Amino acid sequence: MAKREKKPAKGIWKVINIVRTVVFVIILVLLVSLVSVILTARINGETPSLFGHAVYRVSSGSMVPYLEVGDIILSKECDPMQLKRGDVITYNGKSGQFAGKRVTHRVIEEPYLNQADGKYYIITKGDDNPVEDTPVELSQVTGIMVTKLDWMKKLYDFFITPWGLLTLIALIILAFFNEIINFAKALFGFGEEEEHEDIQAVIERVQRESAQQKKSESDNQKES
Repeated sequence: MAKREKKPAKGIWKVINIVRTVVFVIILVLLVSLVSVILTARINGETPSLFGHAVYRVSSGSMVPYLEVGDIILSKECDPMQLKRGDVITYNGKSGQFAGKRVTHRVIEEPYLNQADGKYYIITKGDDNPVEDTPVELSQVTGIMVTKLDWMKKLYDFFITPWGLLTLIALIILAFFNEIINFAKALFGFGEEEEHEDIQAVIERVQRESAQQKKSESDNQKES
């Protein structure tokens, strides 16, 4: 009787472990996919974007004191025609010292039509720069700054260090330790002995019940 009472609980824990393993695999696949997207974008010289938002790290002091070197900002896609004076935007540089770079500067002149080529431009300038930038065509604009991510800057500064990377790996392992063990067992076939033991136990129980039933029938026949 004791064995029969434990089986439902054991079965529930098996289901829970299966669900946890599935969740772990899904999270693992998502993380691998995210890393793949980021690496592919970096290799192609692009900036990873998720739901129209992108993260940039400031690498120059052109926007001091508003933005310091190392600050991380969140930018989102926007309609360049709706830009206003004072907006901080990111654009793809095409000429001079900004050629081939992403530039985050402040809008000082709103979109205007250039009669010479029929295209719309804006004028931008770094807060700490003495002169304005070359006019920026609206097609160069990649997004408008939403906010600074101070907490991400601290994490970034920590996790780019060797100790930070080791800490990140250790945290991931600790968070999913049980799931990693279960996944490894499922992948390499560990734990099958326990399943075979369960099946063998069922077979033995059926045989015992069958023997008891035959004995009971035999006893009844003798009594009659």
